[in-house]
Amino acid sequence: MYVDNYGSCIFNNALLHYVQDYVSQHNLIGGNNGQFVFRNSWVDCDGSIEFVHLVDNALYDAVDTHFTDWTTWYLYDQTALSLEDVNYAGDIVFYDSPTLRFKNTNVVMPWLYFAEGAAIDYTFPEEKTITATIDNTVKGISGIPWTLTMENCSYVAWGVNPYPGSDITVRNSQLTMAMFRFAGEGEFNLKGIMRNNSYYKDETIPVTDRHFRLVNTSVKWWKVDVIDDFQLKADSIVFSEMVLKNNSRAYLTHSICEGQTIHLGAEDNAFLYFEKGEVWSYVSVWENAVMVLSDSVVDWEKGKFIYQRCNIAHGNSRLYCLNSALKSKPEAYDSALVMFASITGPDHGGIGDSIPIFGSAWIDTGPESGVTFLQYQLAWAKNGTDWTVIAESFDPVEEGILGAWDTSGFKEGEYNLRLQIRVAGDDSDHPTDSYPVYRVVILTSSSSDRLTCGWRGKIQQV
Repeated sequence: MYVDNYGSCIFNNALLHYVQDYVSQHNLIGGNNGQFVFRNSWVDCDGSIEFVHLVDNALYDAVDTHFTDWTTWYLYDQTALSLEDVNYAGDIVFYDSPTLRFKNTNVVMPWLYFAEGAAIDYTFPEEKTITATIDNTVKGISGIPWTLTMENCSYVAWGVNPYPGSDITVRNSQLTMAMFRFAGEGEFNLKGIMRNNSYYKDETIPVTDRHFRLVNTSVKWWKVDVIDDFQLKADSIVFSEMVLKNNSRAYLTHSICEGQTIHLGAEDNAFLYFEKGEVWSYVSVWENAVMVLSDSVVDWEKGKFIYQRCNIAHGNSRLYCLNSALKSKPEAYDSALVMFASITGPDHGGIGDSIPIFGSAWIDTGPESGVTFLQYQLAWAKNGTDWTVIAESFDPVEEGILGAWDTSGFKEGEYNLRLQIRVAGDDSDHPTDSYPVYRVVILTSSSSDRLTCGWRGKIQQV
């Protein structure tokens, strides 16, 4: 729903009801002095999330309004948001110089934006009910073009969003959220610093493009984003959400996305490789982005907050699931491509046997895609030798037998299996056969060590 060019959309004693299958399916968008006005009304999002985007000089003004589900606000430019007598506000993500006003409102979660030139040395109030103003008149704060006022607001969850060029010190505080966006054209290796539910006695994040120091301060949720042309390598971090945008790249290992502020996602032309990790919500890929899940788990039942159950590739994106277990079967929309490849067993086999190799090799494409499944190839190798084909098939397999491996004349030891999937009609820079899956199988002549199938990595469709 758009409001633009001085237009107004007024809800008075009304119900705004979203029919939604996935997060961000429908949005309210206001620009060029457009106004959304709510009085004594209800907003219902079918258990999902409402997204409101305001740009230019748009206004959103709600009084005595009940939000059944969560709301995430994105404010830019000189926009204004005013909520009074609202049951809960939700996430307030803003940039530039908006005016933010909250009165008698519960669950206000502002992500305080500190751009280049902003400087703070501040302790955030932690009273149960908060009346406070944050602007350049407050001691310890300078260089911010926005204003935030709260009057008699309960359950305020403070968050900070320090951008390159800012100088931010937070002391003696309990931050609910810390958003850290790796931006520009740089590179960074991150290991273990950003972990949810952590206390920092005196920690300065070791980056060169901004100063971000936490003194006697805890962070409940880290949101770690990668944008522009930045490249991030991260290991052993625990975060609430990560979204890649623009032409960024990220390689994550042994990390957990707990999903409190939604999910693991990639947009635009970004590339994300997520290996040996867990996502406690869902994944989504948009536009021309590529996401690779390798030896990972995606399970919305593990998370505390359930925003969406389905894992979706939108637009012309790619979602490659390699030896990974997804609670909800991944789906392709639009012209997107999903690939699922796994070798789930066995771990051991006997020499001279015909060993059934279990797994999956299939794709899903959106209704606008011309890509079709061509074939899969299963092969073996040992100690750097060339790959020898075990089986090739033009038919996809979902949790079945990929082929029978005849080990007659083999010697004892470890052998590598490889599964590749090829498609037709795809000119992507990330072709499916560039992302094979592997498995190590130990062959022995002892009958006691023969075939052990180990069906790990199954998909369950909700």
